[in-house]
Amino acid sequence: MGLAQVLAERHQVAVLDLDPEGSARAWANDANAQGIPLPYHVYGPVEAAMRLDADYLIVDTPPNDPKTLAATAKVSDVILVPIQPGKGEIDRLEPTMDVLRDGHFKDGARLGLLLNYIEHDNLSAAMPQALEQLNYPLVATIRKSVEYRRAFGALIPAPLLSPFRQALTEVGIDA
Repeated sequence: MGLAQVLAERHQVAVLDLDPEGSARAWANDANAQGIPLPYHVYGPVEAAMRLDADYLIVDTPPNDPKTLAATAKVSDVILVPIQPGKGEIDRLEPTMDVLRDGHFKDGARLGLLLNYIEHDNLSAAMPQALEQLNYPLVATIRKSVEYRRAFGALIPAPLLSPFRQALTEVGIDA
């Protein structure tokens, strides 16, 4: 939602929530219930099939769903993958990278990883180097903050948007 918010400062943005969890739609529904207008639209698959008018489409795919990821990657100009610190997270990242390596990546598309929930600990500190050793392109780190959780169903406070701006800049998007 942070990427959508930053892009929406200059562009028409839509978020397509394909994740069965529906967290992007839940965020938008909470904002609507509170009377908070979001600067982007969030759609489920059915609504998206009926109308999508946007400069940028952000797709929230289900984790570990190679079919949806492959279909999305084939038509995407940029793929940003969130990952949290930990060896288990790297292990879970491998199936995603396998799908992308197996030719399900649009020619000229850009890939970046967002290291999320970074704390002041050894595990978090070791992750950038571990990703670099695997040749995975880390484009931004996002510190763990209760302020992100408090922003659910609302706009993310401006001071917390800088890592999302950095990620977009790193993959060549003027945000």
